[in-house]
Amino acid sequence: MNEQPCDHCRSRDTASYIADMARELAGLASERDLVILRYLLQMASEEARSIAGLPVPEVERPLEAPENRG
Repeated sequence: MNEQPCDHCRSRDTASYIADMARELAGLASERDLVILRYLLQMASEEARSIAGLPVPEVERPLEAPENRG
């Protein structure tokens, strides 16, 4: 009995779900001018999409990391 393909599918589905949620949260952060938080959430979304084997839309890619506001 080999469970690995099923586990792999679940991991990809989970990563896809995380990518969607992170993208939505990045949108909320952007609406409130939370620049660094938006950037981190976009990066999390990109990483999750990569794990899920999904393409990363060009419009979601941040051009550069935000400047430190501290």
